[in-house]
Order: sequence, then C-alpha cells, then structure tokens
Amino acid sequence: MRTRVLGAAFLCILVFGACDDSSNAGIKYIGEGGVPVSIRLSSLTPEVDLELDLQPGTRPFVLDTGSPVHLADVGHYDAGAGVYRLQMNGLGLLFPDLPFVFEDFFDDWVPVAGLLGANLLVYFDWELDYPGRTVTLYPRGFPERDPADARVSFVLTGGGRYRLSTGESLSVGATRHLVYVNLEGRRVLALLDTGASYMVLKRTVLESLGMAGRPDHGSTQVVTAYGVVSAPLTELRQVSFADAPATLVENVYTVMVEDEFLSSLRVETGREVDALVGGAFLSSFRLRFATKERIIDVHRGTVKKMRDFPQVRLPVRLPPPVERVP
Repeated sequence: MRTRVLGAAFLCILVFGACDDSSNAGIKYIGEGGVPVSIRLSSLTPEVDLELDLQPGTRPFVLDTGSPVHLADVGHYDAGAGVYRLQMNGLGLLFPDLPFVFEDFFDDWVPVAGLLGANLLVYFDWELDYPGRTVTLYPRGFPERDPADARVSFVLTGGGRYRLSTGESLSVGATRHLVYVNLEGRRVLALLDTGASYMVLKRTVLESLGMAGRPDHGSTQVVTAYGVVSAPLTELRQVSFADAPATLVENVYTVMVEDEFLSSLRVETGREVDALVGGAFLSSFRLRFATKERIIDVHRGTVKKMRDFPQVRLPVRLPPPVERVP
C-alpha cells in the first residue's frame, strides 16, 4: 500500500482584515518582493522554508493552492490546537500578522510542518516555476509578461464557514482556483491544487473515459471525512488546460476517488468540480498567476522524467468540508 499526497482541498480560511496597502488591500507585509525563493519538489508538491515566531523556528511548508488556510501541525511546534496570529518570514517578504490554524494534522514522522494556503497567494501576482524550482511573489504586479506564454483563465470562488476541532468557527473567503482542463478530449472543471501530488479524478468521469488498457499502479491510502479508504492509482493518457492545447502532457499519474469525496466543493462553490489538478501535470510548467486578471501564463519548461513513485513526505488527507453560509 502506498500513501500519496492529494492536498487539502476541503480546508477553510481566516478572512484577513482590511489594511491600507494600496496594491494589496487585505494583507500586511514588509519588503519589495520580486525575489525568487527556492522550493523542493520531493512529492511533486512545492515545499518552501518558512520562519514563524514560535519555536523551533524555520520549518518546511507545502505551498498549497488547495488549502484556503495556513495550517501548522501541533506536533512540530510548542503550541496547542487553535488559531494564532503570527509573524511569518518567507517567500521574500515579512508578514507581521498572519492567521495560522494549529491542529493535530500530520503524523509525527512527517517532516513537513504545515501548509501555506491560498489565502495569502490571492493578494499577489505570483510565479510558481516547477522546472526552475522557485516561487516568487510580485506585490506590484509582474514587471513584464511573455507574449509567447499560453494564457489560461481561472476563477476564484468558494468560501463559507469551517469548524475547528476546538469548536471554533471561522469565516472563509474565495480561494478556490478553478480551471477547465481537457482529459483525453473531455472538458471538465477542476480545482488547481499545488498540494496534490497527482491528478485526482471522480470515478464516474474516469470510467466514462474508459478503463480498458489503462495502467494499474496499485492503490493508495486516502484519509477522507468518511475515514481511511484505498483508492486506485492509474494514468490519464492526455491532460491539457482547455484554454491551451499546447500544454498537453501524456501519461499523467491519476488517483481515482469516489464522487462523494469531491462533493463538498460543489456545495462550497456551486459548481460541479470533477478533478484536482496536481503536480503530476503542473510540474511540467512555469505558472505565472495574474490574480487580478484571473489569468495564468503557462510556459513549458525542461523537466526530468518523473520517477514512477516519488518519495512521500505527507500523508493523504482530505479534511472535512466547509459549511456554506446562507
């Protein structure tokens, strides 16, 4: 049995209070930005070192667009479960007052201390360069754009209310990056989830594409709101962004899950989300998120061939859904 990363597509966020920064109203930071910061891709998920003003200091976090909360594991810090507002030094900037949710989220052996969620990224134009192994925040927008890049539209949606294990309730805002992708010629709506190692696809969608001749890579354990289940690991023959046929990637590792595992995204966003787009596809590209324009500039890089089964650093965990507020 293999454990794989699917990301945190069902977490929630703290809503930032407004501030006076003219270009990034809603988040406070110190610094100019625009400096590439190194990442690691041990599980096809981008890991970046962050320093919180808690012991033991600098620790690796997964940069996770599928998680609309900054989450830290209580096993890695001298803190109990709850919500903390902390100073964070990372991504080329100093953030004096970020909300972090502390929970018993990872097993003690996991060397990653938490997830840095999309509720920071939505305030910036930013670049995630998988082939170059860097991430860069641009507080004042990109200095230039490459007209040769493919352009992919996305929407930011979702939000509601999430209840911590402590009983606290948090309001959540729109952080779900939804894109259309073509899967073997079929156009489906998906959540772009950098915290996922592989593509994740509903069983009914994959079966409609046909199972004959599809590779069988065994199964993987998935921790869901329904308990621990075993999910098949296979491949999609072709995946591309629907807006950009030139982004086609072949033989993309994919986890097949029961449809109900993605149902909370439908409740939260009001849209039928059929898939998560993870690192097995995204790792071929440099992605530049022009957030205000809702455009991703996509540039294909030169990458090494993926190992059959990348080293695992995180357990598979799909947290409980966000409650939609009437």
